[in-house]
Amino acid sequence: MLNYIKSEFYRIFHSLSTYVTLGIFVGLALLINCGLAIFAAINPGWGYGNTSFSMQFLLQLPSLYVYAAAILVYILYEGIGKNGSLKNAVAFGVSREKIMLSQLIVSLIFCLGIMLVTLGVYFASAYALLRHEGIFSSADVMQQALAVLPSAVASLVLAVLCVDLTDRGVIGILIWLAVFVLVPYVCQWIGYQVDFFAKAASWMPMNFMDMMNATEAFWQTKDGIIKCLVSGAAGTAIFALAGWLVLTRKEI
Repeated sequence: MLNYIKSEFYRIFHSLSTYVTLGIFVGLALLINCGLAIFAAINPGWGYGNTSFSMQFLLQLPSLYVYAAAILVYILYEGIGKNGSLKNAVAFGVSREKIMLSQLIVSLIFCLGIMLVTLGVYFASAYALLRHEGIFSSADVMQQALAVLPSAVASLVLAVLCVDLTDRGVIGILIWLAVFVLVPYVCQWIGYQVDFFAKAASWMPMNFMDMMNATEAFWQTKDGIIKCLVSGAAGTAIFALAGWLVLTRKEI
């Protein structure tokens, strides 16, 4: 398994898509803060050219980490069943369970690396280009990111499952959206009439991360942290088990 992981990292670090992806994420981080700095320079009285507003922008989008995890997995493994790498790994004696575990490990390290680099550039550009004022700081963003991390890991595991389940990337994306986005929405909608579904929906990440009508930051409350940990752990366990069952039975 270790050799398979090493080969995956070799493939990733020698792939143009890896650096294009990193460039896009870093570029977007720079674009946001450069845009705020330019508007502030043009309009000196503009009240949003500060680090607090820059951090608040991220704080309003906690589900961003969940979506990013799925997108990065798709970039890593889309079409893996077509290029023969899975067949080669099995032919060389790597079990399917170890293949999935390796994919999860590689994806997690890759996603964490992209996240840390992107946030680092975001923080650096914000504090270099914007006024240092307001109530929000990079510490708030990191606190939120840590709270959301379990849900992002669950999203990552589901994305790996979707990629392994189908050779068609679009279908995998639709499955991920159905499970992680559509099901919580449907449960919340039914929950207006049935209490059981309302309670279940309140524990689903895409619902309790919705900041549109939120009156408090869920990552700063005890109940919110518990929901992050429990839902993330449960999702990771369920999707990992499903992935193991699928991969051990799927013809490669």
